[in-house]
Amino acid sequence: MTRNTFNRREILTGAGVGIAASVAGCLGGGSDGGGDGAVHFITDYHTDSWEELWGEFKSEFESETDISMNIEEGGMSGTQEGRLAQLIQAGEPPDANTSTFDQVADIWESGQLDTVTDTVESIEAVNGEINTDAFLGEGDEIYQIPHGLYVSNFQYRADIYEKLGLEVPETFQDVLDNARAIDESDVDARGYGVAGMPTGKSQDEFLVLLASAGVSGIGLHWKDPDAREELEIHFPEKEVTTVLQYMKDLAEYSPDPTSIGWSESLSQWVQGQYAQCYHLNAWPVGIAAQTAEAEDSDALRGLAEATQIRAYPTWSEIDADENWLSAPAPDGYHIFASGTNPDGAKEWFEWLYADSMERTVSFYETDPGRFLPTYADVLGSDAFRNQDIFEAHPHLLEKLEQCQNEIWGNHYGSVDEANISSPESLYMQRQWFYGEMVNNVVTDSMSVQETYEWGLSQLEDAFADAQEQLG
Repeated sequence: MTRNTFNRREILTGAGVGIAASVAGCLGGGSDGGGDGAVHFITDYHTDSWEELWGEFKSEFESETDISMNIEEGGMSGTQEGRLAQLIQAGEPPDANTSTFDQVADIWESGQLDTVTDTVESIEAVNGEINTDAFLGEGDEIYQIPHGLYVSNFQYRADIYEKLGLEVPETFQDVLDNARAIDESDVDARGYGVAGMPTGKSQDEFLVLLASAGVSGIGLHWKDPDAREELEIHFPEKEVTTVLQYMKDLAEYSPDPTSIGWSESLSQWVQGQYAQCYHLNAWPVGIAAQTAEAEDSDALRGLAEATQIRAYPTWSEIDADENWLSAPAPDGYHIFASGTNPDGAKEWFEWLYADSMERTVSFYETDPGRFLPTYADVLGSDAFRNQDIFEAHPHLLEKLEQCQNEIWGNHYGSVDEANISSPESLYMQRQWFYGEMVNNVVTDSMSVQETYEWGLSQLEDAFADAQEQLG
């Protein structure tokens, strides 16, 4: 297994009364790691299909092991963090959660996540090795049980493009021109769906658009790209204001941006509310396909078939291979060392993923198109490829393969210095001011210039905090 590595001891050195001390003090109340209480598991894998699957496996697992499970819906990025903070402050951390790693980076930094190396190795024996070197742990240890990867991309309605004679966009301006043409036509869809809630999808979209403009989304780069020992602020006004103005312009052709987050973007896509958007993997395709089969709807089958993806277009002043996309984000499970029963949580995940390829595949079938499998043998396995949803919608499998082979294969990692994996970058990825910047411009709360200046001040404060707390 390949790991991006850095030493947590270095992070904790000089942390003083910062994150390490405050989180450690709040987490106290759990067991020493060997508890036998109910496993408390918070997850954003929680559609109706997930709920049914969790219920089925919960019953089987409890029957076979005598370990009871408490499975709680936690909400997606921007929501779950509040619930975790509430539990931690109460001294009652869960045993496990699902999220990208940056959402629990402060807990990891303070030594409060348990290692899951042995669990992951058991899962790899069944499903193949982890197929990414994105940050998952330190040295030979690993702190996330990966489930899937998120590849960022651009999604559009090919049927509307064809009707209006639109070309597949290559640049931001092309996307904007298409949005205007769609919005001014007689088709029953808006030109673009801009995420404008102050947290969650708006932040992710903004960071990816900055990468597509040729700079680091979080506003940091290596002071010396060859040494890669020290990060510094790099938040160039021209690129940042270009992206902010672009999102503001797109909002003219969008439903209310403040109504659009991760969940809303999916439901609105299925409802046909807009014809272009930023999203992850083939998630809108999968939701449309799944809903089409559930409702036996030919119209939704047509929508799923018409949903196409490509790498997000770049700013016209850079070439496609100059974008700063570094690596797809791994999403998965984390074990809280001070939970009531972390060992029971590990046994749960090993039971789920290390029993058979067929059981592993059932999780991807439950949320089709959302994730690229993180384990190398899954995507090509018969169990994965023979899913009923792919029989009905073969283009969904094609889109997942496109995400892996074309978009990830050709559009990530083009710029070596874009890989700024470090404690500071993890810390910065979980700052919400980036999404607030988007919200400010799409609601006209601030001008683009005022938003840039405000965002830069937030960046400077957050980076100073990161340097102080992380040493």
